Amino acid sequence: MNQHEHEYLKVLNRVPVLEATRDRSVDRSTLQDELDISRATAYRRTSALTEEGLLEQTPTGYRATGAGCAAIDAAERFERSMTAIDRLQPLLSQLSAPELTRNIHRFADAELAVATPQNPSAPVEPWLEHFESFDRCRTLVVAGCPPAVTKLGVEHAQNDVDFESICTPLALEADQNASEEAFDTIASAEAPSLYTHPDLPFTMGIIDDVVIVGGFDSETSLPVASVVTDDPDAREWAAELYRKYRRAAEPLDVPEAVA
Repeated sequence: MNQHEHEYLKVLNRVPVLEATRDRSVDRSTLQDELDISRATAYRRTSALTEEGLLEQTPTGYRATGAGCAAIDAAERFERSMTAIDRLQPLLSQLSAPELTRNIHRFADAELAVATPQNPSAPVEPWLEHFESFDRCRTLVVAGCPPAVTKLGVEHAQNDVDFESICTPLALEADQNASEEAFDTIASAEAPSLYTHPDLPFTMGIIDDVVIVGGFDSETSLPVASVVTDDPDAREWAAELYRKYRRAAEPLDVPEAVA
């Protein structure tokens, strides 16, 4: 462990003091009582945090500085990231895209569905639940759609339900090979807006206020796990990610696609 890592760990251990002094001035005696720490510990931690510029002394005690508040937020993200990493191992065993791993803290409270021998379709069930009826749906697709999802897509296309989907060429090929009739029905319908992009990071859906991320086996393309969250921060992140790839995507050439 280098010196910087050692200092970071010290700050993490002192975060409770920073949290207690956020947006208010607190004296050492109050910190002792609220944090259940000794007088000596309160002295050491307030002195160290003040020296590091994370606390400032006031006439009535100590208050977190702007840097201290930033450290609190960073510690919260770290804690949420570690919680998510621990809970979402089945998904992360399939996905390592930095677009997800750098934002994994947004999924700390997400619901996880994992394929099992008893229920291999468990990761698909959240997609079916939310894709069945919606006001707005946008998806990134890197693997062929499960048949049940494709069936819903055909029904939506036939009923002029509008949705957007950006697919990799491999996903389009897999869907066409799985059911050319279903593929042609969706691709030639007027309502769906279909695009293609050669390098999407993972399968993701933004369906109304819900974000779904799916992980697929790299060899079989079978669904392994999916996570679902309605966290507003996750949705904002997902929407921006979708816009990024939408800007670089090409509209699907329908005549060529259904030829």
